[in-house]
Amino acid sequence: MPLLALLLLVPVLAEITVFIVVGRWIGVLATLLLFIVIGVIGTLLLKRQGMRALREMQAALARGEPPAEPVAHAALLVLAALLLIFPGFLSDLMALPLLLPPVRRALIRWLGMHAKRRGGFTVWPGGRGPGGPGGSTVIDADYTEVKPGGGADPSLPRIEESRWRGKDDGDAAGRS
Repeated sequence: MPLLALLLLVPVLAEITVFIVVGRWIGVLATLLLFIVIGVIGTLLLKRQGMRALREMQAALARGEPPAEPVAHAALLVLAALLLIFPGFLSDLMALPLLLPPVRRALIRWLGMHAKRRGGFTVWPGGRGPGGPGGSTVIDADYTEVKPGGGADPSLPRIEESRWRGKDDGDAAGRS
């Protein structure tokens, strides 16, 4: 428990220290205004990039491509926006590189190589299906239960009237 408390306390104390230093340097009012402006920018970025990422993922799926790269870019942009929203200059400094597309691409490439070394991951375009992980085909169908003799309800179809009779139920008669 003390290690967890220390891991949570150190970043908070660092942010408070930087806040005090910047407050002394540019003034308390300017520091608070800067926090508000950066938070608003982070909120707008989160909203704008979230919608853009959704459009990019839909476009990738429409082209038949796995949306892994747009999802990764979106996740990093959301992380950057959250770091901007979180009050503190150190978190803002961590967010700035994530706003640059070349940095995101390099980070995504590095994370992909790291994931492959640790066992990797596989994206199956189109989900499970022929050639997918299960190798099976999903068939969406409606059905009607057919009982021999129509069961107790005379309105139900009878197996004798069905074209899906078994081999012993007059299959030869159905072919002639």
